[in-house]
Amino acid sequence: MEQSITDKEKIEKLIQYYKNNGLLIVGLNDSQGVNTTSTFFKKGLLEYIASALTSEELNPQVINAFSLTMNKTEHIDYFLKNNLNLEEIKLSQIYSVVSALEKVMSDLGLPKCLGKIGNVYRLIYTPKAGDQNIKITTSLQQAQEPILIYSSGVNDLMREVGANPFGIKKSYQLRDKKPNYYYTLEKTNDKETLKKVIGAIEKNYDAILSINSNTDIYSLGAYIPKSLQCEEMNIFRDLVIAYNEELIHLCKQYGVTFIDTVEVGKKYNRSENNFHISTAGHNALANYILGYIYQNKIVNKNNGTSSSTYEISNRGSEGVMEATLLDYEHCCQKAEELSGYPRMRELAIAAEHKRETEIFQKVLSYHKK
Repeated sequence: MEQSITDKEKIEKLIQYYKNNGLLIVGLNDSQGVNTTSTFFKKGLLEYIASALTSEELNPQVINAFSLTMNKTEHIDYFLKNNLNLEEIKLSQIYSVVSALEKVMSDLGLPKCLGKIGNVYRLIYTPKAGDQNIKITTSLQQAQEPILIYSSGVNDLMREVGANPFGIKKSYQLRDKKPNYYYTLEKTNDKETLKKVIGAIEKNYDAILSINSNTDIYSLGAYIPKSLQCEEMNIFRDLVIAYNEELIHLCKQYGVTFIDTVEVGKKYNRSENNFHISTAGHNALANYILGYIYQNKIVNKNNGTSSSTYEISNRGSEGVMEATLLDYEHCCQKAEELSGYPRMRELAIAAEHKRETEIFQKVLSYHKK
């Protein structure tokens, strides 16, 4: 009988399951959860999941910490340790979009000020009354069985190898003129590269589960965008495949549900220069995850008793700003010990950290205006 149950019946069973204790849905924190391929007013992954589970009996609370700039594994550590509130998270998302667009404009040789068009994201990320009282780590601690959509690690991987899906093809084409491609080749072939990224994800899992051991983590795997689906890109494609294999192994160790996004990526990302799935892709991925939630909570009946061993500094945006500033200083010091392209690459990473610091300087100055 269970095999023939309809999707509507599954959703109703989940609503009945969560209705007494409420439901918290958190998104951390890669840009893959940001719906950048459609208009501002269409739903993204978290909104589709929450909407499906919303009824007269259940109104899920959502903390969306996906970001276009604060999208590395260490940023998850900073957000959780400093217990950012929802207002700080939303402000950082607005300033992150502006920062990301300003960099794009500079890279294209256009006026940096054009990046301020990113302020249009205030339409969807504007803080609301009461957001200051909703703290991400405290909310996770207090939730009975929170759902956490984890999408981080791929941006760490791209940072480590010094390439991204937009740039690697061009780096390959210019490989005899510029050293970028061979730097990526060396980093990709170095087993320590993937080991470092997976280790950072493991640190995130440790933190999340020490905050609340009842957290149901759904970890998104990586898919290969169309821009990498050609023979010359085997170097990066093979790394993504290895990344997914290692992530699956790690998820099994921690009781985390791995979400294979390969088919969703193939169907809903056909762009040559876009790493993100379409709005329809977000909906499809949400339905896929809802199926796993049903399997875990209703069929397998996975639940337990929560206990928290996580130490919180409660320093908010100030703590995040200081952490990113330390990252910047560390990269600058490391660059002094390097030469050639590795030095240039380290300085580029330092510049990323500088932009992160500037984002949280703006968050801190928000109330001073």
